Amino acid sequence: MRNKWLLGVGGALLVVGIAAVAMGGGVPALYLAFIGVILVLAGFLVGPRYKADLTAPPEGYEPTGETFVDPTSHHTIEVYRRPQDGHRVYVRKS
Repeated sequence: MRNKWLLGVGGALLVVGIAAVAMGGGVPALYLAFIGVILVLAGFLVGPRYKADLTAPPEGYEPTGETFVDPTSHHTIEVYRRPQDGHRVYVRKS
């Protein structure tokens, strides 16, 4: 899931900017539409952060050997991977 805030605000600015250009808004309207395009693109480029909601890996996932300490929760996180497609899950261990 992409960043909904960036997509929502960017899409709104893009629509308003295009409407303003159609009504003869000139350079400020183009600027507004441009900012909208930038925010929409950022919404697609900014991926979701990991979520360590699991306390055990789902079936079919293998440990990668990666562990780290989550800087916000201070829990130890282990990374698991599904070999078929490379999907990763993050499992809270402590």
